[in-house]
Amino acid sequence: MVIDYLKRQWRQHRLRTAGVLEQTPYPASQVGDWALHVDPLTPQSVVYSFGVGDNIVWDLAMIKRFNLTVHAFDPTPASIAWVKRQKLPPQFVFHPYGISNFDGGLTFYPPRRPGNTHYSHERPGGRTAAPIRGQVHCLSTIMRRLGHQHLDVLKLDVEGSEFEIIPDLIESRVSVDQLLVEIHYQFRSRSFTAGLDLISQLKDFGMQCIHISQRGFEFSFVRHGLTAGRLPPARAA
Repeated sequence: MVIDYLKRQWRQHRLRTAGVLEQTPYPASQVGDWALHVDPLTPQSVVYSFGVGDNIVWDLAMIKRFNLTVHAFDPTPASIAWVKRQKLPPQFVFHPYGISNFDGGLTFYPPRRPGNTHYSHERPGGRTAAPIRGQVHCLSTIMRRLGHQHLDVLKLDVEGSEFEIIPDLIESRVSVDQLLVEIHYQFRSRSFTAGLDLISQLKDFGMQCIHISQRGFEFSFVRHGLTAGRLPPARAA
């Protein structure tokens, strides 16, 4: 416990030193297990939640609080089976595919811990069960399929795939008001510097960081000029 606490404190210190968290006019409120800016949300808001696993605390909290629809996505068999066993409200709409920077099949590796449903395209260390293939699509493709031109909230809990998804989102100029993302800069194939670079890309795209979790891995972003109702141009590099 002490070691975990010290690790969290060290991550928070590094993030503060890097100036990740910004002073903004968008207060963050806790909904379920994520923080976001709740003022603009209505029953008509379009919300996507990627990486269901076996945790829909946030999804159900959003439905209960705002009476909106959550489109939830996960391509892995364990998660698909878990969702089928749940008794869910009609506003929870599940799609058995995931997100990446291309349309097609992606290899997912199972977690090392038995019973964990959080598969990742990152190959874990040590022995694990055989990988599986899952269907994935670009965010722009998914939005076209579902008939959406704009997202009010996009949540990404995708076990490392955010490093491919976010650059594709930016390149595609997808219209997103709020982004909630777990950045896995602790993975062996990533680094704290890589995480900061991803955050910098989002800020250049016009997003502001309004909240960082105590763990230092979950970040909440709001589009600058949100009340203006339009996507601002990206800043010059």
